[in-house]
Amino acid sequence: MNLPMQNLEQVKTLLSKPKKIVITAHANPDGDAIGSALGLYHYLAKQGHSVTVIMPTEMPRYYNWLEGFDRIWVYYDTRSFSQRLLSEAEVLFVLDYNQPSRVEEMADDLVASSAYKIMIDHHLYPDTSFVQAMLSETSASSACELVYDFIGMLGGHEEMTLASMEAIFVGLLTDTGGFRYGTSPKFFRMVAHLMEGGVDNNRLNDLVFNSYSIKRFNLLAYSITDCIEILEDINTGIIILTKEDYKRFNIKRGDTEGIVNFILKIRKIKVSAFIVERKDVVKVSMRSKGDFSVQEICTKYFGGGGHKNASGASVRKEGLKETVTKLKNILYTDYKEQLQA
Repeated sequence: MNLPMQNLEQVKTLLSKPKKIVITAHANPDGDAIGSALGLYHYLAKQGHSVTVIMPTEMPRYYNWLEGFDRIWVYYDTRSFSQRLLSEAEVLFVLDYNQPSRVEEMADDLVASSAYKIMIDHHLYPDTSFVQAMLSETSASSACELVYDFIGMLGGHEEMTLASMEAIFVGLLTDTGGFRYGTSPKFFRMVAHLMEGGVDNNRLNDLVFNSYSIKRFNLLAYSITDCIEILEDINTGIIILTKEDYKRFNIKRGDTEGIVNFILKIRKIKVSAFIVERKDVVKVSMRSKGDFSVQEICTKYFGGGGHKNASGASVRKEGLKETVTKLKNILYTDYKEQLQA
Protein backbone atom coordinates (compact mmCIF):
# COMPACT_ATOMS: atom_id res chain seq x y z
CA MET A 1 0.00 0.00 0.00
CA ASN A 2 1.39 3.39 -1.00
CA LEU A 3 0.38 5.93 1.62
CA PRO A 4 -0.26 9.50 0.47
CA MET A 5 1.73 12.25 2.14
CA GLN A 6 0.69 15.87 2.03
CA ASN A 7 3.33 18.10 0.38
CA LEU A 8 5.82 15.26 -0.08
CA GLU A 9 7.67 16.99 -2.92
CA GLN A 10 8.13 20.11 -0.77
CA VAL A 11 9.57 17.93 1.99
CA LYS A 12 11.94 16.16 -0.42
CA THR A 13 13.20 19.49 -1.73
CA LEU A 14 13.59 20.86 1.79
CA LEU A 15 15.61 17.86 2.95
CA SER A 16 17.78 17.74 -0.16
CA LYS A 17 20.26 20.08 1.57
CA PRO A 18 21.54 20.03 5.18
CA LYS A 19 19.11 21.62 7.63
CA LYS A 20 18.81 22.33 11.34
CA ILE A 21 16.20 19.77 12.38
CA VAL A 22 14.40 19.20 15.67
CA ILE A 23 12.42 16.02 16.24
CA THR A 24 9.69 15.99 18.90
CA ALA A 25 7.29 13.38 20.29
CA HIS A 26 4.53 13.44 22.90
CA ALA A 27 4.77 13.93 26.66
CA ASN A 28 5.27 10.80 28.78
CA PRO A 29 7.01 9.16 25.81
CA ASP A 30 6.58 5.43 25.32
CA GLY A 31 8.47 2.96 23.14
CA ASP A 32 6.82 4.18 19.96
CA ALA A 33 7.53 7.85 20.67
CA ILE A 34 11.17 7.22 21.56
CA GLY A 35 11.67 4.63 18.82
CA SER A 36 10.20 6.79 16.06
CA ALA A 37 12.22 9.81 17.17
CA LEU A 38 15.53 7.95 17.32
CA GLY A 39 14.80 5.97 14.17
CA LEU A 40 14.32 9.20 12.22
CA TYR A 41 17.19 10.92 14.06
CA HIS A 42 19.78 8.35 12.98
CA TYR A 43 18.58 8.36 9.38
CA LEU A 44 18.56 12.16 9.01
CA ALA A 45 21.90 12.56 10.77
CA LYS A 46 23.47 10.16 8.26
CA GLN A 47 22.13 12.38 5.47
CA GLY A 48 24.20 15.29 6.80
CA HIS A 49 21.53 17.21 8.71
CA SER A 50 22.09 18.76 12.14
CA VAL A 51 19.49 16.86 14.18
CA THR A 52 18.29 17.19 17.77
CA VAL A 53 15.57 15.26 19.60
CA ILE A 54 13.51 17.00 22.29
CA MET A 55 10.99 15.21 24.50
CA PRO A 56 8.55 17.34 26.52
CA THR A 57 8.92 15.30 29.72
CA GLU A 58 11.05 12.68 31.41
CA MET A 59 11.59 9.38 29.58
CA PRO A 60 11.43 5.80 30.92
CA ARG A 61 15.01 4.82 31.72
CA TYR A 62 14.51 1.22 30.63
CA TYR A 63 14.95 2.37 27.02
CA ASN A 64 18.39 3.85 27.79
CA TRP A 65 20.14 1.04 25.90
CA LEU A 66 18.92 2.49 22.60
CA GLU A 67 21.71 4.25 20.74
CA GLY A 68 21.16 8.01 20.95
CA PHE A 69 18.96 7.88 24.07
CA ASP A 70 21.52 9.89 26.03
CA ARG A 71 21.45 12.62 23.35
CA ILE A 72 17.74 13.39 23.80
CA TRP A 73 16.96 16.69 25.51
CA VAL A 74 14.08 16.88 27.98
CA TYR A 75 12.25 20.21 27.63
CA TYR A 76 11.02 20.18 31.23
CA ASP A 77 14.62 20.05 32.49
CA THR A 78 16.31 22.23 29.84
CA ARG A 79 13.66 24.81 29.03
CA SER A 80 15.88 27.72 27.92
CA PHE A 81 18.17 25.57 25.79
CA SER A 82 15.24 23.67 24.25
CA GLN A 83 13.44 26.93 23.48
CA ARG A 84 16.50 28.13 21.59
CA LEU A 85 16.71 24.89 19.61
CA LEU A 86 13.03 25.15 18.66
CA SER A 87 13.38 28.80 17.64
CA GLU A 88 16.45 28.09 15.49
CA ALA A 89 15.08 24.97 13.80
CA GLU A 90 14.47 25.03 10.06
CA VAL A 91 12.51 21.77 10.05
CA LEU A 92 10.50 20.42 12.97
CA PHE A 93 9.07 16.89 13.11
CA VAL A 94 5.90 16.12 15.07
CA LEU A 95 5.96 12.38 15.78
CA ASP A 96 3.32 10.17 17.41
CA TYR A 97 0.99 13.04 18.34
CA ASN A 98 -1.53 15.16 16.48
CA GLN A 99 -2.35 18.07 18.81
CA PRO A 100 0.02 20.67 20.33
CA SER A 101 -1.50 19.94 23.74
CA ARG A 102 0.15 16.50 23.67
CA VAL A 103 3.52 18.14 24.36
CA GLU A 104 2.15 19.92 27.44
CA GLU A 105 4.31 22.92 28.50
CA MET A 106 6.29 22.80 25.26
CA ALA A 107 3.20 23.55 23.15
CA ASP A 108 3.56 27.34 22.90
CA ASP A 109 7.21 27.16 21.84
CA LEU A 110 6.41 24.39 19.37
CA VAL A 111 3.65 26.36 17.67
CA ALA A 112 5.65 29.61 17.74
CA SER A 113 8.62 28.04 15.96
CA SER A 114 9.00 29.31 12.38
CA ALA A 115 10.32 25.90 11.29
CA TYR A 116 8.64 23.92 8.52
CA LYS A 117 6.62 21.42 10.56
CA ILE A 118 6.03 17.82 9.45
CA MET A 119 3.55 15.58 11.28
CA ILE A 120 3.96 11.79 11.17
CA ASP A 121 1.24 10.19 13.26
CA HIS A 122 -1.37 7.43 13.49
CA HIS A 123 -4.00 8.94 15.80
CA LEU A 124 -7.49 10.09 14.91
CA TYR A 125 -8.47 13.70 14.18
CA PRO A 126 -5.09 15.35 13.46
CA ASP A 127 -4.88 19.11 13.91
CA THR A 128 -3.56 20.38 10.59
CA SER A 129 -3.45 24.04 11.62
CA PHE A 130 0.11 24.03 12.96
CA VAL A 131 1.94 21.85 10.40
CA GLN A 132 2.86 22.30 6.75
CA ALA A 133 3.15 18.62 5.77
CA MET A 134 1.58 15.48 7.16
CA LEU A 135 1.74 11.70 6.94
CA SER A 136 -1.30 10.52 8.89
CA GLU A 137 -2.71 6.99 8.78
CA THR A 138 -4.89 5.62 11.58
CA SER A 139 -4.63 2.04 10.31
CA ALA A 140 -0.86 2.05 10.89
CA SER A 141 0.35 -0.02 13.82
CA SER A 142 2.54 2.76 15.17
CA ALA A 143 4.34 6.00 14.46
CA CYS A 144 7.42 3.86 13.87
CA GLU A 145 5.69 2.13 10.97
CA LEU A 146 4.96 5.53 9.42
CA VAL A 147 8.52 6.77 10.01
CA TYR A 148 9.72 3.66 8.19
CA ASP A 149 7.31 4.50 5.34
CA PHE A 150 8.51 8.11 5.33
CA ILE A 151 12.14 7.05 5.03
CA GLY A 152 11.06 4.85 2.13
CA MET A 153 9.38 7.83 0.46
CA LEU A 154 12.75 9.57 0.63
CA GLY A 155 14.36 6.53 -0.99
CA GLY A 156 16.29 5.74 2.16
CA HIS A 157 15.47 2.18 3.19
CA GLU A 158 18.80 0.83 1.99
CA GLU A 159 20.67 3.62 3.77
CA MET A 160 19.22 2.97 7.22
CA THR A 161 21.75 2.22 9.93
CA LEU A 162 21.29 -0.62 12.42
CA ALA A 163 20.67 1.98 15.15
CA SER A 164 17.81 3.45 13.12
CA MET A 165 16.30 0.04 12.41
CA GLU A 166 16.53 -1.09 16.04
CA ALA A 167 14.81 2.07 17.27
CA ILE A 168 11.96 1.61 14.80
CA PHE A 169 11.70 -2.08 15.72
CA VAL A 170 11.18 -1.09 19.38
CA GLY A 171 8.15 1.01 18.48
CA LEU A 172 6.73 -1.81 16.39
CA LEU A 173 7.14 -4.20 19.32
CA THR A 174 5.66 -1.96 21.99
CA ASP A 175 2.69 -0.48 20.12
CA THR A 176 1.54 -3.92 18.96
CA GLY A 177 2.10 -5.65 22.30
CA GLY A 178 4.77 -7.91 20.86
CA PHE A 179 3.20 -8.24 17.39
CA ARG A 180 -0.18 -9.30 18.83
CA TYR A 181 -2.49 -6.56 17.54
CA GLY A 182 -2.60 -3.81 14.93
CA THR A 183 -0.52 -5.86 12.49
CA SER A 184 -0.92 -6.53 8.77
CA PRO A 185 0.91 -8.34 5.94
CA LYS A 186 2.63 -5.02 5.18
CA PHE A 187 3.69 -4.79 8.82
CA PHE A 188 5.40 -8.18 8.75
CA ARG A 189 7.14 -7.39 5.45
CA MET A 190 8.60 -4.35 7.22
CA VAL A 191 9.65 -6.51 10.18
CA ALA A 192 11.31 -8.94 7.76
CA HIS A 193 13.26 -6.13 6.10
CA LEU A 194 14.48 -4.84 9.45
CA MET A 195 15.59 -8.31 10.52
CA GLU A 196 17.33 -8.82 7.18
CA GLY A 197 19.16 -5.57 7.94
CA GLY A 198 20.59 -7.00 11.15
CA VAL A 199 17.91 -6.46 13.83
CA ASP A 200 17.98 -9.28 16.39
CA ASN A 201 14.33 -9.99 17.26
CA ASN A 202 15.14 -12.17 20.28
CA ARG A 203 17.57 -9.62 21.74
CA LEU A 204 15.18 -6.68 21.37
CA ASN A 205 12.21 -8.63 22.72
CA ASP A 206 14.29 -9.49 25.78
CA LEU A 207 15.43 -5.88 26.28
CA VAL A 208 11.91 -4.48 25.85
CA PHE A 209 9.81 -7.01 27.76
CA ASN A 210 12.24 -8.60 30.24
CA SER A 211 13.99 -5.59 31.73
CA TYR A 212 11.82 -4.72 34.75
CA SER A 213 13.51 -3.23 37.79
CA ILE A 214 12.66 -4.80 41.14
CA LYS A 215 10.60 -1.71 42.02
CA ARG A 216 8.62 -1.86 38.78
CA PHE A 217 8.04 -5.60 39.18
CA ASN A 218 6.81 -5.12 42.75
CA LEU A 219 4.44 -2.39 41.54
CA LEU A 220 3.06 -4.74 38.88
CA ALA A 221 2.56 -7.50 41.46
CA TYR A 222 0.80 -5.09 43.82
CA SER A 223 -1.42 -3.77 41.04
CA ILE A 224 -2.68 -7.18 39.90
CA THR A 225 -3.15 -8.60 43.38
CA ASP A 226 -4.30 -5.72 45.60
CA CYS A 227 -5.68 -3.08 43.23
CA ILE A 228 -7.68 -5.00 40.66
CA GLU A 229 -11.45 -5.30 40.46
CA ILE A 230 -13.02 -7.81 38.10
CA LEU A 231 -16.55 -7.03 36.91
CA GLU A 232 -17.36 -10.55 35.77
CA ASP A 233 -20.88 -9.76 34.60
CA ILE A 234 -19.54 -7.35 31.97
CA ASN A 235 -16.17 -9.05 31.33
CA THR A 236 -14.19 -6.02 32.48
CA GLY A 237 -11.17 -5.55 34.73
CA ILE A 238 -10.09 -2.32 36.41
CA ILE A 239 -6.86 -1.50 38.26
CA ILE A 240 -6.82 1.63 40.43
CA LEU A 241 -3.76 3.36 41.90
CA THR A 242 -3.98 6.27 44.34
CA LYS A 243 -1.64 9.15 45.12
CA GLU A 244 -0.60 7.21 48.22
CA ASP A 245 0.44 4.29 46.01
CA TYR A 246 2.56 6.69 43.96
CA LYS A 247 4.37 7.79 47.11
CA ARG A 248 4.71 4.26 48.48
CA PHE A 249 6.38 2.91 45.33
CA ASN A 250 8.08 6.18 44.33
CA ILE A 251 6.47 5.83 40.91
CA LYS A 252 8.22 7.67 38.08
CA ARG A 253 7.19 8.24 34.48
CA GLY A 254 7.13 4.93 32.64
CA ASP A 255 6.89 2.70 35.72
CA THR A 256 3.21 1.94 35.06
CA GLU A 257 3.55 1.41 31.31
CA GLY A 258 1.98 -1.86 30.18
CA ILE A 259 0.14 -2.70 33.42
CA VAL A 260 -3.24 -2.20 31.73
CA ASN A 261 -2.38 -4.94 29.23
CA PHE A 262 -2.00 -7.63 31.89
CA ILE A 263 -5.73 -7.59 32.65
CA LEU A 264 -6.45 -8.76 29.11
CA LYS A 265 -4.54 -11.96 29.79
CA ILE A 266 -7.66 -13.19 31.60
CA ARG A 267 -9.55 -15.22 29.00
CA LYS A 268 -13.04 -13.76 29.34
CA ILE A 269 -12.00 -10.16 29.86
CA LYS A 270 -12.95 -7.93 26.91
CA VAL A 271 -12.07 -4.52 28.39
CA SER A 272 -9.35 -3.42 30.79
CA ALA A 273 -8.96 -0.05 32.48
CA PHE A 274 -6.04 1.35 34.43
CA ILE A 275 -6.94 4.44 36.44
CA VAL A 276 -4.28 6.34 38.38
CA GLU A 277 -4.51 9.39 40.63
CA ARG A 278 -1.70 11.89 40.25
CA LYS A 279 -1.15 15.25 41.89
CA ASP A 280 -3.57 17.26 39.76
CA VAL A 281 -5.02 14.79 37.26
CA VAL A 282 -6.60 11.36 37.00
CA LYS A 283 -5.20 9.31 34.11
CA VAL A 284 -7.39 6.73 32.41
CA SER A 285 -5.88 4.07 30.14
CA MET A 286 -8.11 1.52 28.42
CA ARG A 287 -7.52 -1.56 26.27
CA SER A 288 -9.92 -3.98 24.59
CA LYS A 289 -10.12 -7.15 22.56
CA GLY A 290 -11.83 -7.60 19.21
CA ASP A 291 -14.35 -5.09 17.94
CA PHE A 292 -15.04 -3.28 21.21
CA SER A 293 -13.96 0.38 20.90
CA VAL A 294 -12.43 1.93 24.00
CA GLN A 295 -11.55 4.90 21.80
CA GLU A 296 -15.25 5.75 21.67
CA ILE A 297 -15.50 5.75 25.46
CA CYS A 298 -12.36 7.82 26.04
CA THR A 299 -13.32 10.38 23.42
CA LYS A 300 -17.05 10.66 24.09
CA TYR A 301 -17.03 10.66 27.88
CA PHE A 302 -13.56 11.74 29.02
CA GLY A 303 -12.28 14.06 26.29
CA GLY A 304 -9.42 11.74 25.40
CA GLY A 305 -8.74 9.55 22.40
CA GLY A 306 -6.37 7.10 20.80
CA HIS A 307 -7.10 3.91 18.92
CA LYS A 308 -9.99 1.47 18.77
CA ASN A 309 -8.33 -1.04 21.12
CA ALA A 310 -6.00 1.27 23.01
CA SER A 311 -7.00 4.71 24.25
CA GLY A 312 -6.68 7.05 27.19
CA ALA A 313 -7.66 10.34 28.75
CA SER A 314 -6.65 12.89 31.36
CA VAL A 315 -9.44 13.87 33.76
CA ARG A 316 -9.08 17.11 35.70
CA LYS A 317 -12.63 17.97 36.75
CA GLU A 318 -13.44 14.76 38.63
CA GLY A 319 -11.44 13.00 41.32
CA LEU A 320 -10.39 9.36 41.42
CA LYS A 321 -13.58 7.95 42.98
CA GLU A 322 -15.81 10.01 40.72
CA THR A 323 -13.90 8.88 37.62
CA VAL A 324 -14.10 5.20 38.57
CA THR A 325 -17.82 5.47 39.33
CA LYS A 326 -18.43 7.32 36.07
CA LEU A 327 -16.64 4.67 34.02
CA LYS A 328 -18.55 1.82 35.65
CA ASN A 329 -21.87 3.58 35.07
CA ILE A 330 -21.00 4.13 31.42
CA LEU A 331 -20.07 0.48 30.92
CA TYR A 332 -23.19 -0.84 32.64
CA THR A 333 -25.59 1.68 31.10
CA ASP A 334 -24.37 1.97 27.51
CA TYR A 335 -22.26 -1.11 26.81
CA LYS A 336 -23.54 -3.94 28.99
CA GLU A 337 -25.14 -5.97 26.21
CA GLN A 338 -22.10 -5.57 23.97
CA LEU A 339 -19.74 -6.66 26.74
CA GLN A 340 -21.86 -9.65 27.70
CA ALA A 341 -22.21 -10.91 24.12
